[in-house]
Formats: sequence, structure tokens, C-alpha cells
Amino acid sequence: MSTPVGPDVWRDLFERLVAQKQRLLETGGTEADTCPNPGAAEAQLATAERRLGRPLAARYRELLSIADGWDYFYLSFSLLGSADIGVGPRWESGLQIAQLWFDDEEWGEEIGANVTAADFQPLVTSDNGYSNTAFLFIGDSDVLRPGSVVELPIDEPYPDLYSYLVTQIDEITMYG
Repeated sequence: MSTPVGPDVWRDLFERLVAQKQRLLETGGTEADTCPNPGAAEAQLATAERRLGRPLAARYRELLSIADGWDYFYLSFSLLGSADIGVGPRWESGLQIAQLWFDDEEWGEEIGANVTAADFQPLVTSDNGYSNTAFLFIGDSDVLRPGSVVELPIDEPYPDLYSYLVTQIDEITMYG
């Protein structure tokens, strides 16, 4: 079941992520000192949608209006922003990783859905190969709902983008 969100909920979530990031920096971890980008303007979102040739998922669009991506939000993981969508090395890397995963693994079988790499949009990239790369499901399936998030290596898909990011906060808090 999808968690209800809105601009205030996204802002709160990013404040929590920033607080955990700051805690890690203060304890001398290996974190890069980065912050979320300011929210994307309507023109930036529209440009990203033109590059994709379709509308962005509603929740992702809403998130981007609050925080337009975040380089190295945790370790080597970066949340893609509107400037990354449909173009550039991060996007291309995400597409290549998805295709490799489908070619080398039984990804569709692992998540119990009849899907292809084209059913996934890169969401989070990692400088550490495929590990912790995450994808937003944009396809149609009886098993996965549009807006679900799948992270590599596959464990359980997250029901939505908000749940994925809350889990990231929990992991940062626990292990960071």
C-alpha cells in the first residue's frame, strides 16, 4: 500500500536525511559534505518530461519540486535530479545496469513479475557498481505497482518512493 505524501511530508523526510547526514559528518565518517539540491522549477520538470517522452511519476515529480536530486546523499549513492533524467552519464549508467541485470540475472523472476529493463527508470546511482542502484517501476504488472522502487541486489521491492527513502534513513541511522 502506498504511503500518502505531499510537499510537507517530503520536506520533513529531507530534513531527517540532512540531520542524519550531518550526524555522520560530525562523527568523522567517510561521507561527502553534500546537501539536497533546491527544488526543481516547473520548467526543469517539463524539460525532463520532454526528454523522457512521458510524464514523470507523480510522486517523483513532487519530490523533485522539493529536492531536485542529491549527490552522495549517503556514501556513494546519488538521487537523480531533473537534469539527470533522460540524459547524461548517470542516466546511461542506470539504463546499462538495468539491462545487464536483466541479461545476467532473472530479474523479472526474482521480483515475480513479467517485466523488462524498459519498465524501470533509474532513480539512485552508485559509484560502487550496481550495488544500491535503485529504479522506479514505471511499467504495468500484476505484481509491481507503478511507483514501486527496486534496489539492487534485489531483496523486496519497496511499495513507493517514500517508503524507499524512509528505509534509507533507517539504514543510515542504524549503520552510519
